[in-house]
Amino acid sequence: MRRPRRALWYNERMSTNISMATARLDDAAAMAGFLAPIPNGAELAKILENRRPVASRAYDDETWTARFVASDATHVKCFTVSDITIDQAEMIAAACPDISCLTLDEFRQAVGQALGPTLDTDA
Repeated sequence: MRRPRRALWYNERMSTNISMATARLDDAAAMAGFLAPIPNGAELAKILENRRPVASRAYDDETWTARFVASDATHVKCFTVSDITIDQAEMIAAACPDISCLTLDEFRQAVGQALGPTLDTDA
C-alpha cells in the first residue's frame, strides 16, 4: 500500500507543527491514507472526486489545527498547521491565497511572514 508523502516541520518555541501531505487523485490507497487524518475526510473525498481544481481550508477548534487543501485535478496537497488560533489561521490564509503552487518550504516561509516574530521559521 502506497502512503501519501508527508513532510514535517516542528517549532519548539511554540510547539507549532507544519506538515504537508500529497497524493494522486487516481491512487485509491494513497487517497485513503491522505484523507484518513482529515476531519470530514469523506466530504472532502466527494469534492475531489469531481477531478476539478479546488482550494479549501478548515479550522478545528478542539485541536487548534488549520488545514489548507488544494488540488490541481490530478494531485491533492494538504498543509496542516497545528497549535495556532483561528485568527492565526486566517492570517495564514490571507498570506497564501493560492497554495496550489507552494512547496513546504514556501508555505513555511509564508506562515512565518504571516505570524511574524511569534513563529521561529529557522527552527
